[in-house]
Amino acid sequence: MLRRLIVLCGAWMGFTTVGLSQEGSGVSGPDAILARQASLDLSSITFRSMVDALKAGREAKSQAYPAAALAKWAAALPRMFPPGTGQDETTVSTQALLVIWRDRAGFDRAAANYADATARLTALAAANDTPGFLRQLEEVDQACGSCHARYKKGAQGPPKK
Repeated sequence: MLRRLIVLCGAWMGFTTVGLSQEGSGVSGPDAILARQASLDLSSITFRSMVDALKAGREAKSQAYPAAALAKWAAALPRMFPPGTGQDETTVSTQALLVIWRDRAGFDRAAANYADATARLTALAAANDTPGFLRQLEEVDQACGSCHARYKKGAQGPPKK
């Protein structure tokens, strides 16, 4: 079941980012918001599944596919925030703060830190370095948290209702 969920998450992240990366794709701002929210939710699920797998005694190499899927998402993430898709700029509910566009260089650096952290995670999975992979999961979580602290309204994780 977990493997099926991970495959589904990876496929969904791939489909959403491919559609948004094409010039002239006609993806609207509201669609971009919904796609990034779904992809961020799926990345959270993927991250949690890797943590749970290691807690259950699995080796890092067993998490190579979800780690690679997370790294693909991290590479696409900055393009998921086109202008006009911030809080108070659209009727679609979003937690993306306007500081993303006011400090685009800072946001891009934070996204690059996340991409670097997930790339290292992928390399550690390939090397089957389970202790290093576990430590790197903490680095990935910190990269998420530091970006969310500045650029997202609300706490890291799903919105509280």
